[in-house]
Amino acid sequence: MSFSSLPIVDLKSTSDEIRQSLLNACFTTGFFYLSNHGLHPLQDQVFDLAKEFFHRPLDEKLRHALSPTSYHGYLRIGRENLDSTNSKLIDEKEAFKFGQSDLNNIDQFPDFFHHGENFQLIQTFFRSCYDLCLRLFEHLAETFEINRDYFTSKHQWDKPPGATMKFLHYPPTNKTDSIRAGAHSDYGSLTLLFQHDNQSGLEVFDRSTNQWHPVEARDDMIVVNFGDVFEYWSKGMIKSTIHRVNLPTVDQQHHSRYSIAFFCDPNGDTLLTPIPSKLIQDRIYVKDQHATHVFPDDDQRILTAGEHLQMRLNKTHTY
Repeated sequence: MSFSSLPIVDLKSTSDEIRQSLLNACFTTGFFYLSNHGLHPLQDQVFDLAKEFFHRPLDEKLRHALSPTSYHGYLRIGRENLDSTNSKLIDEKEAFKFGQSDLNNIDQFPDFFHHGENFQLIQTFFRSCYDLCLRLFEHLAETFEINRDYFTSKHQWDKPPGATMKFLHYPPTNKTDSIRAGAHSDYGSLTLLFQHDNQSGLEVFDRSTNQWHPVEARDDMIVVNFGDVFEYWSKGMIKSTIHRVNLPTVDQQHHSRYSIAFFCDPNGDTLLTPIPSKLIQDRIYVKDQHATHVFPDDDQRILTAGEHLQMRLNKTHTY
């Protein structure tokens, strides 16, 4: 299995087949496709909703600008730099980001999301993504031969910070000296990425060969990747794979790209200590260049998931 051919985890397969596919992803790419996930009808409706929002006037969107304390809200172009190694490279995208706590307060959302069944659709899709992550956590626990609830117990719905969802819009551009989303790894445990209209641009970085590889956009499959937390938990066996969204090819410069990302984060008080699995018990974690940049140098102090998340967020946004 290589970066040029991501593993496919088919949720209609047997438990043994799912575990083997997940193990392949853990040992190799840190990314995989998820098929037969059951969210396709919902995701089409949510994409329609996201498109409508991004077409609203800018002043309307800015009334719900991203908060520097919650990191939720509307993010205009030029306000996020995901590549923390290059402070001059600003992402060519706009986004709307909301968290689990916002689902209990409709006033946190722009008026557009209040119309009709829009808010209920967001709530249903959000919870469906969360439930899907829990299902994957159970399969992962079986893969690592640990208690089935080991990961799910660290992602309790009613404990902060909760999961986050992000609607993303990459407007048409003919720039050649920029990026749509800078190179980065994700901060939490698992990310679900929904792509749309077969719009490509996502690339993943093989840290062992220093090469970028394109990820084919598949509307019928979710792209799933492991975040920083699993690199901590697995002593580096699972890589928090670096990825980016590159500028469009010449024939795609006049087209927008839309995606939806669901970020599953452990409860904030979760300790980032190795999982009790025989698969990693004798492993010694040697940090590569990316891990040295992302993870604190003080290996003697155990971070919580909340501390790590805040540290990464502080490096990402400008106001």
